[in-house]
Amino acid sequence: MDLKRLQLLVDIVEAGSLSKVCASRGIAQSALSKHIAALEDEFGAKLFYRTGRGVVLTEFGQSIMPRVRALLSEFEQLKSDIRDRSDVPSGPVRLAVQASITHTLVGPLFQRVRADFPKIDLRLMEGFAGNIEDALATGRADVGVFSRYGDNIHKTDEPLVTNELYLVGRAGDPQVSKPECRFADASRLPLVLPGAPDGLYMMLLDAARKADVSLNTEIEVDSLTAMREIVASGAAYSFLTRQAVEVDMKLGRIAISRIVDPELTRTLVLATSAQRPLTQASRTVIDLIRKLTRAG
Repeated sequence: MDLKRLQLLVDIVEAGSLSKVCASRGIAQSALSKHIAALEDEFGAKLFYRTGRGVVLTEFGQSIMPRVRALLSEFEQLKSDIRDRSDVPSGPVRLAVQASITHTLVGPLFQRVRADFPKIDLRLMEGFAGNIEDALATGRADVGVFSRYGDNIHKTDEPLVTNELYLVGRAGDPQVSKPECRFADASRLPLVLPGAPDGLYMMLLDAARKADVSLNTEIEVDSLTAMREIVASGAAYSFLTRQAVEVDMKLGRIAISRIVDPELTRTLVLATSAQRPLTQASRTVIDLIRKLTRAG
């Protein structure tokens, strides 16, 4: 049985589409279809149904997926154990990073890994905190760096750094012309925010309840880029860290005002997947992340 074909099978299940796997893997769809057909011939059963939106597993496919994942996980662990016998960190590290810190962390991290640990294969995925927690829980990511808000730090989290939150608005807007802004005043402005159950949204909802005010949420988006563009257009305001809009501030698109009464904070945390033991390569990347975030 070809393990590479089994990995392609898992990739298709997670992506829900052959075309997405072709794009990420850089292979032709005809070649991918042949791999799946070969597996179906070997198994003697059909693996996928085609739908208008992609593909879904057949009943047979669903029944074998747990064992396929277990086999691939065991093989990855064997490779990791072999690599760890070497003094040189090597192999893949799947890193999931929150979008708001990508520009400050990812570039320096990749530079350090390439310069000092060239045998580490660093693979990056980006998303909101909830997406990252899900990737860690399912084993799609080995290491995650994401935000917790207020005092909501979990036992498995390693706090890295805590930052204040700001009201962010279009540069030149009077609402962000002063150094500070009361939360009650900011909450009444038209806001663009991620939806529940995002950690930022839930903290703001709790702060609004305690202040006996309502959040004037006009737009819900699950994209930091979209949030920044909406804010820069002047259509709405948001609550973000300085780091999340640093590039926009330098370009003169966005301005900020620190939230007070109460002060609101975001803590950047590091977490790891419980689906497999940490490899030497993962531990090396974690150590670099600690140094880079705390130095910044």
